[in-house]
Amino acid sequence: MKKIKSIKHLKAEKKRLKQRQGELEKAIRYDWMDVKETLKPRNLAGQAFSGMFDERSAEKKPGADLVAEVLTKLAAKAFEKAGDKIGKWMRRK
Repeated sequence: MKKIKSIKHLKAEKKRLKQRQGELEKAIRYDWMDVKETLKPRNLAGQAFSGMFDERSAEKKPGADLVAEVLTKLAAKAFEKAGDKIGKWMRRK
């Protein structure tokens, strides 16, 4: 870090640090939104299915089938629960 010799330099450094903090907070916010979007069940299932049908993945990775199977079962369970909830909701009306 540079040696600060005057109030003017101190204020400039403070302004620079505030701008940097704002940039970093914005980057963190976008990264967090990306992580949340990636971890949504819809996207996880889509990634699993696209990975199963991807021609480039002719070489199977160890455990890839297991992960795809687990994700498929989780997606099926989620759809089943959603169907049950929609059915209950429809019966109420």
